[in-house]
Amino acid sequence: MAPDLDLTGRRVLVVGGETALGRALAVGLAGRGAAVAIATLTQATEAEFAVNSALNELWAMGREGVALVIDAGDAGELREATLLAERELGRLDLAAVVEGASPVATDAVRSALGERPVVVLAADGDVDAALGAVLGEAL
Repeated sequence: MAPDLDLTGRRVLVVGGETALGRALAVGLAGRGAAVAIATLTQATEAEFAVNSALNELWAMGREGVALVIDAGDAGELREATLLAERELGRLDLAAVVEGASPVATDAVRSALGERPVVVLAADGDVDAALGAVLGEAL
């Protein structure tokens, strides 16, 4: 089970927010107080619907968030999305990238965040384990 940690005032980018793991991670982080930017892996209509639905869950909890419909395989698009997330939410503290994003996407997130942590998660991974890995980086 993921540790109970207050993330109030923290800002997290979740890339792959349309996946079951990405959505659960975004909602779990928001439930602990974080503001969450939820980015898609693709620009598919289903992906857009999924991240906007997740964003509505965040808002229902009274948390800040932003949905970013992007092609995570495009490094330039991902960097722009990261900048937009920081304009909307403030400086990001860390990012979680759900597997399925290209290595280019992961590198682009690392480049945009500099020394801030980037956690790469297996798309079929356990939600509690993924949340624990991200929370471990948030300490």
